[in-house]
Amino acid sequence: MSNRYAENIVICIDTSRSMFRSDYSPSRLVSCISAIKKLISERLRIDPSSQFAIVKFSSNAEKLLDFTNIEEDIFKVFESLEIKGTSAIGEALALSIKIIIEELRKIDARIHKILLISDGNYNKTAVDPLKMARLAQGLNIKIDTFRISSGGKMNILKRLSDVSGGKYYYNNDEITLMDSAVGFANSNIGSNIDLTDRVRNPAFLRKIAANLLRVQDLTKDQEQRIKQIKGIADYKKCSICFSDKDLVTKGSFYLTGRYCPNCQTPFHIHCLSKWADSSGDAKLRSSGTCRCPHCFYLLKIPTEVSQAQRLKILTEMNTNPDIGPKPIEVVSAIKIKASFLGDEALYNSCPVCNMIFEENQEIIKCGKYNCGILYHIDCFSKLHDHICKNCGSKLEIR
Repeated sequence: MSNRYAENIVICIDTSRSMFRSDYSPSRLVSCISAIKKLISERLRIDPSSQFAIVKFSSNAEKLLDFTNIEEDIFKVFESLEIKGTSAIGEALALSIKIIIEELRKIDARIHKILLISDGNYNKTAVDPLKMARLAQGLNIKIDTFRISSGGKMNILKRLSDVSGGKYYYNNDEITLMDSAVGFANSNIGSNIDLTDRVRNPAFLRKIAANLLRVQDLTKDQEQRIKQIKGIADYKKCSICFSDKDLVTKGSFYLTGRYCPNCQTPFHIHCLSKWADSSGDAKLRSSGTCRCPHCFYLLKIPTEVSQAQRLKILTEMNTNPDIGPKPIEVVSAIKIKASFLGDEALYNSCPVCNMIFEENQEIIKCGKYNCGILYHIDCFSKLHDHICKNCGSKLEIR
């Protein structure tokens, strides 16, 4: 059974000088604005849950509107568009991806797309459009493109869509442009689509996760908000252990306390790490990220956590001579091609270099039943005594 799925769409519209040409009457830009308005009206009519953000680009890219489904607010944005400058497609895609990453940090069951509308005549800048398309592909963001006129050199618009898995719309005139708008408006139909947590690669999860805020990072407004929510005496107390003192390091909240940058809930980093381990999400755990227990914002667990845990073990060994290091478990490791593991290799990254696996690469897999971490062969050779970074077992290749 097919149904409509909610989409967040960043509409990226070219406002460079070439969009002034009148091969589309009265001009390319005016025709594009008419098509976009038709697209938005049609989509919101059939699916009011869709949301749109607007980015314009000429010599630079600028966000004009964050995600909304209020048609009046969206249409008002187009009244201020001016034609000038050259066409920085790379910067436009980079800004669009940044906008979407902020949404991906939220636990929001939506498809995220970029709709790029341009004649394809772009100037080379520090941001390579194809590099942005590859980044979008890794984040499961499709770049759909509307080609106006010839499509520019090397048909960059089609290449962007091909790389990211999006759709390329070929337009010859105002009529075909309007047909493309209606087609796109009706395109959010699918069957049995899993819309939850669509970014599956741990390397990308780690990259897009937000850093926790330290006490000294809080603005006065954020600090005041926390005081109002938690009470003046509680804004420096962990919301998991309900204490100021860190149970692992025995230090104060000022040292190991952090705040969610989205809802400003306070945590000790070690309490947050233990909560993440108990959540049972292997994908998040392997990426060093977790969801805020209160607002489900995607958070990056600081590297200080593992360092402090090792320090605690060493301290216990020094203060109690009867406690010695636990014997290291020896387990088998398997050398296998990444292609044989399918999605298991595709949606994971090496914990040594944090890079993904290529289909034809030989890789090493930890054989411990509750670990199974994957390594590049070269990275595996760099492990001290072949100790697994994930489970601490000594790995012997079969």
